[in-house]
Amino acid sequence: MGRFEEANEGRRYVYNLLSRLYAKEVDAELLEELVRAAESGELAARFEALSQLDERVGRGLDLILGYLRGAAGRDRREVLLELAAEYASLFLGLKGTPPHPSESAYMSAGHLIYQEQRDEVLSIYRDMGVDKVESFREPEDHIALELSFMSYLIGRTLEEVGKGNLGEARRMMKVQREFLREHLLKWSGAFARDVESSSEVDFYKGLGYLTDGFLSLDEASMGELISLLEESARG
Repeated sequence: MGRFEEANEGRRYVYNLLSRLYAKEVDAELLEELVRAAESGELAARFEALSQLDERVGRGLDLILGYLRGAAGRDRREVLLELAAEYASLFLGLKGTPPHPSESAYMSAGHLIYQEQRDEVLSIYRDMGVDKVESFREPEDHIALELSFMSYLIGRTLEEVGKGNLGEARRMMKVQREFLREHLLKWSGAFARDVESSSEVDFYKGLGYLTDGFLSLDEASMGELISLLEESARG
C-alpha cells in the first residue's frame, strides 16, 4: 500500500468512528470494541501521529482512553447507561446545550434545523449518488451524516485509485476538500467546543476535542494528499 492509500485508509477510519459516535449512543458491541482497542494500544496507535500534530487531538484521545480504561473495571450496564444518558443530554436536546448537532442549527439566521444548509448538503449527496438511510431520522446536515459522507468520498477515491482512474480520484479529493471547507469546517469547531464545555462525561468531552482537532488537521493535509496523487498520475 502506497503513502496515499495508507493515509486515506487512516482518514476513513477516523471519519467512520466519529460518525458512529455521533449517530447514536454507544451500544454493548461498540463499547467492548473500544475497551479492547484502548487496552491493547490499538486506539492510541491509530491517533499517535495526529496527537503529535495537534494538542486538541492529544487531549481528546487522553480523555477517551482514560474513560475506556476506567470502564474496563466497571459493570458494563452501568457504563452503557451513563453514556446513553450523556448522549441524550448532549445530542437529543434534553438540556438545550449544545444546540442540535446540525449545520443549520449553527449556521442559519434563526439557528433552526432543516434550513438552507440542509438543502445544500442534500443536493451534494444526491449529486454524488447517495442519500441517508430511512431509519436515520435526523436531517441530512447532522454531524454524523456529514462525517459519514466524507468517509464515503474517501472510499470512492480509493476505489478509483485501485482502478487506475487517477483523474477521477483527483476529482474526488477536490470534492472532499470543498465539502470540508464549505460545510463541516464552517460549524464543526463551534459545535465541538460546545460538546467540550457541556459534557460531564470525559468520553464525550474527549470526543469534542478529537473532532475539532482532527477536522482542522484533515483540511491542512488535503493539499499534500492531492500532490501525492498528482505525482502518481505523472508516473
